[in-house]
Amino acid sequence: MSVESSSTVFVLVTDAPYFSKAKRTIIDLRTRGNWKGDIVLLPVQFDVSQTFAEFYNIQVKEFPPILEKNELLKLLHYTPFVDSIDGREINKINQWEKLHVFDPYFTKWERVVFLDAGLRVLDDVYDSILQLPYKDTFLAPDDGGNYVQSPNPDKLFETQVSKTFYKRMVDTVNVFGGIKILKETYFLNCMWVYDTNILKTISKDEMIEGIIQYPICKTNEMTLMNLFIHFKYKLWRPFPVHIHNTKKILFDWCETNNPELTTWKDYNFLKYPCTISFEDT
Repeated sequence: MSVESSSTVFVLVTDAPYFSKAKRTIIDLRTRGNWKGDIVLLPVQFDVSQTFAEFYNIQVKEFPPILEKNELLKLLHYTPFVDSIDGREINKINQWEKLHVFDPYFTKWERVVFLDAGLRVLDDVYDSILQLPYKDTFLAPDDGGNYVQSPNPDKLFETQVSKTFYKRMVDTVNVFGGIKILKETYFLNCMWVYDTNILKTISKDEMIEGIIQYPICKTNEMTLMNLFIHFKYKLWRPFPVHIHNTKKILFDWCETNNPELTTWKDYNFLKYPCTISFEDT
């Protein structure tokens, strides 16, 4: 195993309903991605098949549930925000479990690469994501996309916070830099890379406490992660469109975002590809 492999870990989080998607990403990572190093899977209150874990050489790490979620639901009265995107603040609370990816457990590696369950790995990771300079930073895609000049007016941070409780929203953003942050860009968190050295600056516990302190998060942990990682600690660096001079696009949500005709072969990672199905491979 190379030094690069031994100092890096790929991490996924999944509950039982998303486990089939996590399997697909892990298989992609071991095959298309050629990843030979560590993979850690964080299951959310279910048992992972030991056969699957052994076959693909997966480490399974269990954490206790983030109990503050129950308090959050009480705070929100079990009713979605008036300006909710899809009710996920009530119906998709397992998304908060992604915060465990910042646990001190991961300091045994120098670099953490997180992948959403179901995200497609389409090319060699050694020649793509692992080429990014990651020291002392957190890297993730700009949710504004690759094809609109930043900042994308349709993808500003104000789209990620609820104004249902307006004073609560104002008080929160004032803690993290003021109203001006609502007009700034933000990162997408379906995949990210970070140097574990940043855990000396930001902690999982601080963000977990923020779930209750700042209950304005329309996209759950993604909004909260931006508040702390981007606006408070200024650690975020956006993904480039390409790695060095390669033609492949590092990441996109879907090929249809590209104004040019492309297929999955033109990308290193895709969240929801439309030119390859989940069952094709």
